[in-house]
Amino acid sequence: MKKPSRLLILLGLVAAAALAAAGPFADAKKPRTTKVTVMTRNLFLGTDLIPIATAAPGAPAEKATGDAFRQATRTNQPGKRMKLIAREIAKSKPDLVGLQEVSLWRTGPKGDSAPATNVVVDYLKVITKRLKALHAPYRVVTVRRQFNVEGPSDEGVDIRLTLGNAVLARKGVKTSKVRSADFKTTTPIPTASIGTVTIKRGFDEMNVVVRGARFHFVNTHLEAYSPPVRLRQAKELLKKALPRRKGRAILVGDLNSGPNLENEDDEPPYKAIAKAGFKPRRTARKSCCFDNDLRSGKWDHNIDWIMSRPRVRLLRSFLVGREKTSGGARASDHGGVVSVLRLTR
Repeated sequence: MKKPSRLLILLGLVAAAALAAAGPFADAKKPRTTKVTVMTRNLFLGTDLIPIATAAPGAPAEKATGDAFRQATRTNQPGKRMKLIAREIAKSKPDLVGLQEVSLWRTGPKGDSAPATNVVVDYLKVITKRLKALHAPYRVVTVRRQFNVEGPSDEGVDIRLTLGNAVLARKGVKTSKVRSADFKTTTPIPTASIGTVTIKRGFDEMNVVVRGARFHFVNTHLEAYSPPVRLRQAKELLKKALPRRKGRAILVGDLNSGPNLENEDDEPPYKAIAKAGFKPRRTARKSCCFDNDLRSGKWDHNIDWIMSRPRVRLLRSFLVGREKTSGGARASDHGGVVSVLRLTR
């Protein structure tokens, strides 16, 4: 076999040296990334409040209030449901969890003007206690209950419900500049028994660092009963919590809106957020909603969203929430949405 010339050998050595020298610089230019998992979870307050609002004063209103309370607390299902929620979180291991309809049911002496204080069901307490028992290292970053209503019932007590949003963070996740606020736009609901009840919604926002990846995280719940109010709240959210600025933002929550809903009036809030540059980062599988009894109905549309600006890579996304308690109830009327994202560090 003919031996290679000295010139070819020299050229080969030069090429090898050039590749070796270029290697570290090529690696240095390659962006480092990490996986970030986020979850949005509507917990469902456990009943329908509309019959209370439409009931006549006196005995009818007290019965409607009692019925709502009994449905929400029947056979301790809210406690059992929240244990299912905790198990979902422990199994999915999201870095951040945005919770909506974080409910607190309390009772007090009937007719007492002081707010009821006897705790019957505390969703957040059950979830955090169960997470601890499951050795799932989560902390409550913020909780704000915007909605508060109380009235007499046929149970012989006043019943008080407060609910709102909360954010949980897994151990190791760093948060700063944490803020929770109410929307200025609210929904007044006139009732015959206790006067006008104001439905307040809100949002949580914070700066987050997850394994070197930095971003702004927002959790929200937009109005369910009024499309015009919902749209104004979406615009308020964009102005106050998600203004255009450098850096990444991840939005999670129950928007009560989507791009392909049966009622076109429900679409503008989602479209306003999408027009501001936010892209959906969730599975297309439907996640809403079972009926109020949590036994019937089906998931046939999407109003719970995980969105980002600018777009980040979605590695995978899945739903949770089809498991049932020992009494046959699902964990919530909504399904939980979990998305694994690829973020640069």
